[in-house]
Amino acid sequence: MRLRTKIHRVRLGRDEYRVITPARQTAGALLYAGPGSTYMHLHLDRQGAEDLATAWALAARSRHSLVHLPLRANAGPAGLGDVPSEDRLDLLLVHHSLGFPASRWKEVRARLGAGTPHTVDLPVTDFPSDEEIDYERHHFAGWRDRLRFSGAAHTLVVTGSPTAFRWSGSQLHEFTREAPGWRFGWRPDEHYCIELDHEGWGSGRAAKGVPASLHIVYAHRWQAG
Repeated sequence: MRLRTKIHRVRLGRDEYRVITPARQTAGALLYAGPGSTYMHLHLDRQGAEDLATAWALAARSRHSLVHLPLRANAGPAGLGDVPSEDRLDLLLVHHSLGFPASRWKEVRARLGAGTPHTVDLPVTDFPSDEEIDYERHHFAGWRDRLRFSGAAHTLVVTGSPTAFRWSGSQLHEFTREAPGWRFGWRPDEHYCIELDHEGWGSGRAAKGVPASLHIVYAHRWQAG
């Protein structure tokens, strides 16, 4: 998995943050949540899905970096209809050991600058197979390897451990392989999707400032609307 990126360094007071962004716009991706919605929706084409999976793998490895995908300026797939600008969201992936407060993201984003070009190459083996994932561990008391959602400055902030990003990244990697070859019928509501949840499926806990569920949909006939 290869992704051309830019590295930004931002200092706020005594703290310095390293932010990784894609060098090119991830155009085939639109993330949004309407007022009062119980779901966020992320529509992806093939390239958008591949970029997202690579960003997930990068977040698992990047203990000292924030991984940012600016998505709010993107057009959605034809047929979706107009999504109001206030409902659109960027995406930020954060390694949990950083202890990064989402409330600082607006200040950090405003200071990103041009950045330094960098290319990352990550092995697909970073994502374990379904057989390698011990799903029973999710039920252990004190299990911390879950994704956590929060919202700040029109951004979905996803925080997790390397295990949380790799296990959920396996779902995204399968999505990139399976969705483009899916035999879509003619029903207008038929789609290929996966779901990621704040603190894991069935937690029943609300995220901070955003819905607790992320509905990821493959847009097999993506044309900018």
